[in-house]
Amino acid sequence: MITRSWQGARRAGSAVLVLALSAGCERAAAPAAPPVVPVTAAVAADRSVCLGYNGLDGLNPAAEVRAGRFRVPGVPPVRVATGTDVDWGLDPYGDRTWQLWLHSLEWLGGAIKEYARTGDPAALDTAAGIVRDWLRDNGDPGRFGRHRREAISEGTKFRLATLVCLRRHRSGRWLDHAIAAHARWLAEPGHYLGPWNHGTDESMILMTAGCGIGRDDLAEIGHRRLREAILDPPGGARPAIDAEGANNEQSAYYTVYNRGRWRLAFQVMRRCGHPVPDELVRRHRLLDEFVAFQTTPAGDLVQIGESEASEASEIGAPGDGPIRYVASQGRMGTPPTRRARVYQAGYVMGRSGWGRDGRAYTDEMAYTARFGPGRYAHGQNDHMALTFHALGRDVLVPSGHIGYSDPAWQEWLRSPDAHNTVVVRDVPFRPDAATALTGHQFRPGADTFSFTDTAFTGTTRSRSVLAASDPDALLVLDDVRSAVPHPVEQLWHLPAAFTAVPRGTGAVATAGRVRVHFLRIPLPGTPSSQARTVRGSLNPRQGWVAPGHRKKTPAPVVSLSARGSRVRMLTLIAPVRGTERPDVRTRSLPGGGVRVDAAFSGYRLAFVAKPDGGLHRVR
Repeated sequence: MITRSWQGARRAGSAVLVLALSAGCERAAAPAAPPVVPVTAAVAADRSVCLGYNGLDGLNPAAEVRAGRFRVPGVPPVRVATGTDVDWGLDPYGDRTWQLWLHSLEWLGGAIKEYARTGDPAALDTAAGIVRDWLRDNGDPGRFGRHRREAISEGTKFRLATLVCLRRHRSGRWLDHAIAAHARWLAEPGHYLGPWNHGTDESMILMTAGCGIGRDDLAEIGHRRLREAILDPPGGARPAIDAEGANNEQSAYYTVYNRGRWRLAFQVMRRCGHPVPDELVRRHRLLDEFVAFQTTPAGDLVQIGESEASEASEIGAPGDGPIRYVASQGRMGTPPTRRARVYQAGYVMGRSGWGRDGRAYTDEMAYTARFGPGRYAHGQNDHMALTFHALGRDVLVPSGHIGYSDPAWQEWLRSPDAHNTVVVRDVPFRPDAATALTGHQFRPGADTFSFTDTAFTGTTRSRSVLAASDPDALLVLDDVRSAVPHPVEQLWHLPAAFTAVPRGTGAVATAGRVRVHFLRIPLPGTPSSQARTVRGSLNPRQGWVAPGHRKKTPAPVVSLSARGSRVRMLTLIAPVRGTERPDVRTRSLPGGGVRVDAAFSGYRLAFVAKPDGGLHRVR
């Protein structure tokens, strides 16, 4: 899996990566590294692990490397070298991530693997020659522009992993010097990025490099950081995998990525002769259920956080538990032990069932909701946001992730406006604000939960949700309070396959035979206004979904709005098949509550919205 993140680039320290990377090569540009303790190649090979090349080996087979071409996903290959002489300053697409992967050297993996498979010395000579060229040309990063310095810095861990893989086939003092220099740089406390995927990669690469060249002191630093990332994270960060099995990066896509990286980390520990604590193994096993809850009954991974569209069937090493179960849509594996659950890392997730209680797996309803600490790592500003899958379709979706090469779109996709939440206009949003889960109850046919926060300056917003099954529906009650009146919007994002049109104070969205009715239920004290729909707007940005790197597609958004110092908005989201229109009747209750009786999809749904914001299904 190629991760396209540029987060965590070491801007402050990138100019200091001198460290004798040129030692042993012509035109040395830095002082020589301290001597490396000699070890035999056999011992080094026995204790190090080649951690792979993040998929760049497949994109850059040996023949392409020999031809001097380099390729990353989504763009055509570029001629970067004549022989083994590479132009390391190239930036043909104005893309910092492209530069990162060029300087990672992981694109040499195809040539290294070609030698391992065929014994062709020319393939290994090409890889080793390009490595030496990099060491000659990049030993003094301070003389380069900022983007190249950042590529050198951020690529350190990936480059070190490539050097370790090369060393399993080609020995040399120059290579041991380069490995030691890279490893010492990663070992410096100021260069450790902490308990998320960058830090995990740094730590296990540092560990295997130290073991490979006989530097147990460096290996121990990597091992300690791996343990602490889960058991005792530094700086008050949440654990990389907490006691419930939740990953801390607030992204479904990166949860899957981290699952694979920690499997490799355990392999490195064992090969290096260090124990893997039982608690790390237990938490890693629980991670599978956390991933399973972030898939839809259709088999797709929900695009929570910075996540590209992907399928559960693409997850490697699924095992025989929850991931195998969701990847096979209930045909193999074991389902999660619960139908719905709360993860204190910031998730409420559930479904009508796992395909074992009279409903086919693909016919189940599923939902997710976000709360918890402010945005971190690969998260987005999605607190209180909902996703919803019903009638075999995604109904409510996040707007997705476009990659890191377009900051303006990246910023919008992170914003509350790109999620199914309630936004307050004309006041600043605070991305570091936490959102509290104030209550939840999971009952057959009626899961309820509620949140509150002060993320919009000077306001308190509260959201109560009832996720119903038979009929499948969402009921959402938002209550926004402030000292002065503000415009407030509920935003509901649908997949691109839908079209949506306003209908009075609500809206109807259609895709195939499925229609989704957004019904605004009148509440005392908050006048209802006309609904509107948006698709593909650029000024302001609204009505888009981004399935992946450099990809965006117009998609409808339903906007329900109001204005006041206290705004209460109650919305019924009812998907149906065909032309059926839900029959909805309301009755006011003493104190400002309301009872709603609805009939659709062959079922009746009766619920009460209490004056204090609680929702309760009564039938």
